[in-house]
Amino acid sequence: MWAGVAVAAPTEPKFETAADTAANESDVRDEVSSRSSPPPPLGVRFGEPLEDRRFRVAYRFERLRRKGLLVGDSHVSPSRVLNRPPNFYDRTPRSLEVTVHTVQLAYAPHPRTTLIVEVPFVLKELETVDEFGRRTQEQTQGVGDIVLALVVPFIRRGGESSHVNIGFDIPTGSIRRGGSNTPLPFDSQIGNGTFDFEWGWTYRGEMDWLAWGAQAIGRHPIGRNGLKYREGSRFGTSVWGAVRLPAGLSTSLRFGWQKQNNTRTQERDLVTDPINDPSDNPKARGGTLLTLSPGLTLELPQLGNQRIAVEVEIPIHQDLDGPQLKQDWSIKAGWQWDF
Repeated sequence: MWAGVAVAAPTEPKFETAADTAANESDVRDEVSSRSSPPPPLGVRFGEPLEDRRFRVAYRFERLRRKGLLVGDSHVSPSRVLNRPPNFYDRTPRSLEVTVHTVQLAYAPHPRTTLIVEVPFVLKELETVDEFGRRTQEQTQGVGDIVLALVVPFIRRGGESSHVNIGFDIPTGSIRRGGSNTPLPFDSQIGNGTFDFEWGWTYRGEMDWLAWGAQAIGRHPIGRNGLKYREGSRFGTSVWGAVRLPAGLSTSLRFGWQKQNNTRTQERDLVTDPINDPSDNPKARGGTLLTLSPGLTLELPQLGNQRIAVEVEIPIHQDLDGPQLKQDWSIKAGWQWDF
């Protein structure tokens, strides 16, 4: 009466072979090794391409403060600037605070191609003082210049790798704050009004719980904007080292050098169109800056490969074409999620 009833044969238990065990241990070692070295500091421009993931969403907060005037590397007081030859300024900047909120979206259609778009929202607070000691504060805000970039891995050998990036800044930030009759100084404008070409080369090395790297970057405005001026080219280099700490933490130290060229503009008749403020002087916009930047990063693999980081930038030497506001400090904080 049991005819037609199929009885399943008992399945034999599966035992992991030595080869399977070795393969699994190798996978675990590879995974641990891939995340044992600390990431680049937050201040490194486009520090990591998307080689193992397809998308990245990131947010970065930056706050920068400038206060005090420099001519070369010497401090000068507002009283030595106002109504003194050769310029006879009737007002001068006293401080500038810049806050930037940046959203970044990255997409990797191929392991060797990362496409990036950055949208910044900028808030500037400029304080000036005139020849009578009266202080004035101006606040401007808006969407800054949007960045479109391409990052491509270049060379990889063992624990060393490098990549290049090229990009364009789109002139979406305003350069006409204050109106045509009383335009605000360069320092108060949200953008620079030109398409800018960006380039960069980044080298990274890693070994166990150590990482190190170097970067060279540049930005060059193309042509002049609608107000007939062009911001000067900017160059930068940095070197850094980082150490892995317990619990997903890593700490870093980065040394940076920045060079900003002066603004190029059409010649103006200083009798009919005088320069009243050093912030309006295109020949007082350039200079060099050396910085030291400690940083801290926390990786959160339990939250799907997320990361938060912070970096403080401290000037150690400035040589400015002045009189010009010197940099006091800068702080960056960021979050990113690769998936």
